[in-house]
Amino acid sequence: MLMSETAQSVEVSYQKFGIDFAEAAMRHMEWRERLKNHISGTAMDSWPSSEATQYDRCELGRWLRTIGRAQLGHLSAFRHLELAHAEFHYFAGVILSKAMLKEVVQAEEILKNEFSQATRRVLVSINEINALPSLQR
Repeated sequence: MLMSETAQSVEVSYQKFGIDFAEAAMRHMEWRERLKNHISGTAMDSWPSSEATQYDRCELGRWLRTIGRAQLGHLSAFRHLELAHAEFHYFAGVILSKAMLKEVVQAEEILKNEFSQATRRVLVSINEINALPSLQR
């Protein structure tokens, strides 16, 4: 797919649903590196686990709580995304808690397993919603 086609797809997504799904997916994929830095102790910032678990504070979470719920809350695809997104943030918080306690092996295992699976479910759910033909009003 050409960049211009991708940009058009994102624009259509935003017009249809009020969110840039490509941007939301990218932002959530970036968490993996940030979590790895916290596990290894090379992070340059402080990131409390209580902040990471707040799934309704990121753009996707705010959309899920407001516009998304109003427009698509009746769809199973929406509920799948909502659950996957909450799990994603939950496991991020667990990883940060383990990292703070210097439980590196456990944090790495959760990152590799549960967090990776939750990330995949978020991405699959985003694609599911983005593929919807139109809003059901």
